[in-house]
Amino acid sequence: MIVALGLLIAFVLVLIFSRPATRNCRWREYPRGAESDWRCAFCGAATTGPRGRKPRTCHRDRG
Repeated sequence: MIVALGLLIAFVLVLIFSRPATRNCRWREYPRGAESDWRCAFCGAATTGPRGRKPRTCHRDRG
């Protein structure tokens, strides 16, 4: 019973904390000054943003 409850809790936590918008994204940071260039190793998307804070959404379909 305890094992089943633990599995249920783990499943709920995965549902809450998973981010499907960036599931496959593997961001690589290239610092330059106060900002960084970010490039996804999975799809090749590129963006800029603050140092040390990887993008929270996928930029694959953006120009």
